[in-house]
Order: sequence, then structure tokens, then C-alpha cells
Amino acid sequence: MTAKFVLKKMSPIHCARGPTRCEKCKEYAQQTKIALLKVLTQDKGLQARPIIELEINGEKQFYPFDVIKYFDALEEAKNYANERDLTIYKTLLD
Repeated sequence: MTAKFVLKKMSPIHCARGPTRCEKCKEYAQQTKIALLKVLTQDKGLQARPIIELEINGEKQFYPFDVIKYFDALEEAKNYANERDLTIYKTLLD
């Protein structure tokens, strides 16, 4: 399974129900963190996972991802990735 690592500014994920039906998700939606994501570019499984739109080799597609860890600051996330020899493919801060 091939993976790419992405840093993305986002609200923490709690469950699939989302902030309209889950109190904890509603609480998390008020926060913004930097997430280190492991984007699974070759995953063909039928598991329910969050997805992200990502352009790879000039082609935009939707890929499932796993959250590795949340950080309060971008530098903290970059240091964490460097310490673990993870190459950041893209940083999405908008």
C-alpha cells in the first residue's frame, strides 16, 4: 500500500456522525489544528474512511486517509515528521 504524508489545517475528527449529530464532534469543530495525514493512494478496500481530494501527477482524485497526529503549530508537525523520516508531500493550510 502506497502512502503520502500531508499536513492539513482542519478540525479534529471524532466520528462519522459529524457535528450536527454528535456533541463531541460539535465541540471539536470549534478547534483548528494541524493534522499529519497518511493518505492511502493505492487503497482499494471497502472500509468507511474519511477522504481528501489531492492532486497527484496532475490528476485530482479522492483518497482515504488516516490521521497520524494533531498539532497546535505547523513547526511542531514538521519536526515530528522529520524525526520519523516522513516526507511531507503537501501542506494545505487554507
